[in-house]
Amino acid sequence: MKHVRILWLGGATIAGTDVPGKRVDLSDYIRSMHEFDGRIKFSFANRTDIAAGYMMQISDIVEASAEIRRAVHEDGADGVVVIMGTDCMEEGAFGFDLLAQDVEAPVVVTGGMRVATARGADGPGNLYDAINAAASDELRGMGVTVVLNNWIHSAQYVQKTHPSNNAAFTSEFPLGMVIEGDVSIRNRPVRRFMPWIQVKTPPKNVLLQYCYLGIDGKVFDHVEEDGYDGLVVAGTGGCDVAVPVFDRLEKLRRKHGASLPIVIGTRIGRGEPLASTYGDFVGSPSYIRKNYLVTGQLDCLKARLLLTFLLMSECSPQQIRDSFQLFDRSISK
Repeated sequence: MKHVRILWLGGATIAGTDVPGKRVDLSDYIRSMHEFDGRIKFSFANRTDIAAGYMMQISDIVEASAEIRRAVHEDGADGVVVIMGTDCMEEGAFGFDLLAQDVEAPVVVTGGMRVATARGADGPGNLYDAINAAASDELRGMGVTVVLNNWIHSAQYVQKTHPSNNAAFTSEFPLGMVIEGDVSIRNRPVRRFMPWIQVKTPPKNVLLQYCYLGIDGKVFDHVEEDGYDGLVVAGTGGCDVAVPVFDRLEKLRRKHGASLPIVIGTRIGRGEPLASTYGDFVGSPSYIRKNYLVTGQLDCLKARLLLTFLLMSECSPQQIRDSFQLFDRSISK
């Protein structure tokens, strides 16, 4: 019999937790799902003290990741289901993936797009699928996954693309689906192991700035006085950066070097920064790759988290560069 730990970080999107006029205990609700009788035993960790919606902080990711590791390494769980709000789920799941790299057991993040009292609430189905996924050997060694609307997504690539639709969570290459309670895998993610990520300091301050038509770049004039420890810049197109922004980044790069890591990617959110399409003139993606860190296969939200945890781990400039290069298809160019 498989042992699945349910780690509840809050949210009223899972059915049974927010019935009008009555609070239903989540453990009672899950035990009432008799499809799992004789097949899965449950243990529960109610950590509603960890913010897991729009108020989630870096410190919450650190604490939740420690809870995941304890469930597997100390309590012997065969899988973990993390229930949280969907607002920051794509970032939270990737943070868990970075901080629980030594967990081989399935770790499945889920929630609901509709509140528990809504018509057609999706929480019960998502929870049912997530439990089946967490108990499946098919997901062992695949890193943290996100399961909603029957789809299984890698935490590395999942994105929330709509504020209310049940199919809001997507990725370029879904790993598979949960069909009638069975896990059906179509792809397996490339795992990137970064054992040097071992959090040692309080959260660092990393700025994420999206570029847009007509940006003047003045926000970068205050990077030093505002005490930023690193920058992630979401350029347009293939990671193009307008001249007013590029001039300021060059000034910061020449002054601070590797002590102020600057990562550049594309604001599009999917695909990868280009490598050679526009040649090697100053400001082109090719030039940027030679002088800056690039997001590679990560979107900029996740690149910010990676840089934050690398800085919190007091990693060397080379370790930071090596980490981003793990996601870069064209590093040999």
